[in-house]
Amino acid sequence: MELRRLRLLFELSRRKTIAAVAAALAYSPSAVSVALAELEREVGSELLCRAGRNVQLTAAGWRLAAYAEEALAAEEAVLCELASLSDAPAGRVRLTFVQTPALALLPGMLSRLRESAPQLDVEVFHRETAPALEDLRSRAVDIVVGIEYEPLPVARHRDIDRQDLLHEQVLLCLPHSHPASEGDDAVSLGQLEHMVWAAGHPGTGHSAVVDNVCNRLGGYAPEVRHRSDDALILSALVASGRAVTLLPALFAIAMPQLTARPIREGPLYRLIFTATRTASAQAPMVAAVRDALRKTAYAAAAHHNLAHVLPPRATSANCLGAVPQI
Repeated sequence: MELRRLRLLFELSRRKTIAAVAAALAYSPSAVSVALAELEREVGSELLCRAGRNVQLTAAGWRLAAYAEEALAAEEAVLCELASLSDAPAGRVRLTFVQTPALALLPGMLSRLRESAPQLDVEVFHRETAPALEDLRSRAVDIVVGIEYEPLPVARHRDIDRQDLLHEQVLLCLPHSHPASEGDDAVSLGQLEHMVWAAGHPGTGHSAVVDNVCNRLGGYAPEVRHRSDDALILSALVASGRAVTLLPALFAIAMPQLTARPIREGPLYRLIFTATRTASAQAPMVAAVRDALRKTAYAAAAHHNLAHVLPPRATSANCLGAVPQI
């Protein structure tokens, strides 16, 4: 059986529709349907059945999809083992970044990789954490640099190897003209109850974080008038004097046009983490990228106490919930 067709069946078991599989893997829906029909002829069993306008896997389809997942992981493990026999990491590695970790860590990581792994061909994509993890499980990318806020954890998956990288405070960001920006003290959320807030679009992670923190620690629902999923736009809104917001420390302290302060009601933290498929966790290219990221994180956190690097150990694979973004 051809692994390409098995991969399509495995993706259909996860994504439920042929259209979703086609969109995720850059195929046309007709090409996916043809390949799955060829797989049915190859195995001599009906793998799909009609369910209205969509299709569902039969019992045989579900059984083969489970074997397909094992076969894809085995292929990747073999390729990783063979790659480890070479003298240096080589080949193409595809990784995704959320915006604010990219601004803080991407330049230093790429600079280190040019020295430590010059034969590595690095491709970088801007992608939010939740869809990036789906891309990772679909083998569209190899490494995810994602974020997690402690009140709103990210879903874990047993086929994903995750290593927490950086523990970072999230700060209140105010215009310099705001009275609370004077001095170096932490700022109470209560002082900002009647301020206009800037946040991500409704339904996004940043919007959820702003609502959660203001309600949980401040005791009020924030008045959000400005919406953007871009941290640079959020910081510009704050600098203009029109809003306040929450931004991660490594990003916020690099923005001299605004005032960044800890939250008096209690510190808020986020984690920056890396994730790869368990089958490729020992691959030289993955190790090289993670090592370059860790060294860059140490350098970024060295000059203040708002962030610290975590030891390189994998986290548990419990399914915990949805992901917020900034």
